[in-house]
Amino acid sequence: MKDIIRATMPHQSVIKKIDKQLLLIAVTLLVVFNTARAQQKFMINGKIDGFTKEMKVKLTYHNDKQFVSDSVLTRDGSFTLQGTITRPFKASILILPTEPVPPSKPGQPAVNYDYHQFYLAGGTTTINGKNLASAVIDNPVQKEYADLQNQLQPISKMISDKNVELHKHKTNRDSVSIVKEQRQIFIDKYFDINLKFVEQHPDSYVAFDVVAANSVVIDHPDGFQAMLNALSPRFKKSPDFEKMSKAVVLVKKFAIGQPIMEFTQNDENGKPISLASLKGKYVLVDFWASWCGPCRAEYPYIHKAYDQFKDKNFEVIGISLDNKKELWVNSIKDNHFDWVEVCDLKGRQNDVAVAYGITAIPQSFLVDPNGIIIAKNLRGDDLIEKLKEVIKIQN
Repeated sequence: MKDIIRATMPHQSVIKKIDKQLLLIAVTLLVVFNTARAQQKFMINGKIDGFTKEMKVKLTYHNDKQFVSDSVLTRDGSFTLQGTITRPFKASILILPTEPVPPSKPGQPAVNYDYHQFYLAGGTTTINGKNLASAVIDNPVQKEYADLQNQLQPISKMISDKNVELHKHKTNRDSVSIVKEQRQIFIDKYFDINLKFVEQHPDSYVAFDVVAANSVVIDHPDGFQAMLNALSPRFKKSPDFEKMSKAVVLVKKFAIGQPIMEFTQNDENGKPISLASLKGKYVLVDFWASWCGPCRAEYPYIHKAYDQFKDKNFEVIGISLDNKKELWVNSIKDNHFDWVEVCDLKGRQNDVAVAYGITAIPQSFLVDPNGIIIAKNLRGDDLIEKLKEVIKIQN
């Protein structure tokens, strides 16, 4: 009987092969199921009053890391767009003429297109109005986004007004100081509104995107940590959450009052330069790149500070996020950077930038002679004012 049973049982290797096949099928089905579940169909039904001729409606958005662009022609002002997304994403929709518009000539005003930015979500989105800019766009996720924007817009206007005041009073040191304090109150209020929104909508993709936007440059590490903590468990399992968690740890590591991290990198001649070699001086550690527009806006102020303080125990070390030596070296020459410049030509993955948690530029750290961070991201004449304060020279 035992021999009969043994003869009718499959060989052990056959069982293992069957098990592997079943496992492969199960995994495949799970992947297919999850992919199907992740894809959400959407439909946009729009109606713009007053259109008597055909116009092109263009929709653009990022579906995860894939850029998507779609368009459709209107009929009596109505249009429909359809597609699939993996989750709600911010999108832009604009109206274009069907005929190509010639580029503006020098001196002529640029063409302003009718557009609206909104949250694209699974299900049906309706768009109704006299134009896109003022249209009512309706879906559940967009309602959350619109509520947040309604709270932020007045504060954003206040910040913009204070920026205009700063420019107006830029030669009056006392007025600039007062206006900056006033502006900071609104900046803090802007952040507090975002934080409260995340706390009240922990499972919202709008809230998750708010946190992600604040992770680019983390100015309020404790507040940002509160944002992260407020998110629902499903977001806390994502790779993006892990990256943001590591980012806030780095920001705290590089907070004012903390010792700066040492590094060594080559200058344009291939000579290794260490930050430690500058110890005993006030040092501006400046992250920039030849392709960075906002960086160029800061060059005149760094020049002015360097010219005024280079003989008073002050040095600048620039870390470029370029990946082509020619562009980097030409930028040094063209902009007359007379201070120390280093680069490893790894672009945004520059070793020092990664170690410092730099995800956006320009960013900078002002370090005292003992290697302690005493200021961060000083803009405009703020660098000169801080150097006057710590080096204690007279006007």
